[in-house]
Amino acid sequence: MKVTDFYTKNWQKYGRIFGAYDLFGKRLIVNEPELLRDILVKDFHIFPDHLHFNLGNTNLAKALFFLSGNDEDWKRIRTITSPSFTSGKLRAMMGSIGGIADQFVTNLDEYAANGKTADMRKYMGAFAMDVISACAYGINVESINNANHPIVVNAKKILSVDTSFSFMLSILCPSIARFFKLEPFNVSAINFFNNLTEQIVAERKSAMSTDSNKRSDFIQLMIDNEKNDKNFDFDYNSDEDINRHELQESTDNTMKSSQTLTSDELTAQGILFFIAGYDTTSA
Repeated sequence: MKVTDFYTKNWQKYGRIFGAYDLFGKRLIVNEPELLRDILVKDFHIFPDHLHFNLGNTNLAKALFFLSGNDEDWKRIRTITSPSFTSGKLRAMMGSIGGIADQFVTNLDEYAANGKTADMRKYMGAFAMDVISACAYGINVESINNANHPIVVNAKKILSVDTSFSFMLSILCPSIARFFKLEPFNVSAINFFNNLTEQIVAERKSAMSTDSNKRSDFIQLMIDNEKNDKNFDFDYNSDEDINRHELQESTDNTMKSSQTLTSDELTAQGILFFIAGYDTTSA
């Protein structure tokens, strides 16, 4: 039975909220939209935690989604990164996304003109790859024409692990996976993004005094955050897209700690964009 069929059957039998058991223990399944909105948005500061997996010895363990919700690092990283997703900061990225979208349409023009069938999974995958690369790293890889670009190759190495033994064991039996020191993700690919991030940060900081072009990618926003430089004239404490109560609480608790991301933390958030956004966008 498919997982979706299981939940649908039990929802019809027990109602929108019911309990169940799985390999990890007891679970509460919620199918009530209003309650889900409270849990995931309004009262998220009360329900921050999630399942814990084995992530090996790579810095991916420092990605926001994989940290324990009651961990001080989780609170600090979320406080630092949340302002990057306000409406103002996202609008600033639209220039890059618009250019990629134009190229996407151009690539499909040939099929439209000749009446040919296009492999939309291929083109949507390339579109997602380009958008994530541009918004996270400020690099337009044009992956549909540059399939061997290092970012494309290494991102796909990380994304193509969902059926590997080490990955499945890291999800289902994390303690056993840790005992055998299994790596669920491609270590060389993660090291590539680590080196790429360090290189970009170093180049941006060295060119900061001479480069007049303002960038709006995630790495640049983190560099600007380090300087407390509001490049886009948006104060995240006044942006309505951020839950005021939640952000204020996390900010109050973490202002005394460092307001910058380490190199490992920055790399982990960048890789997380690929993991969370690639398949969900291109599928």
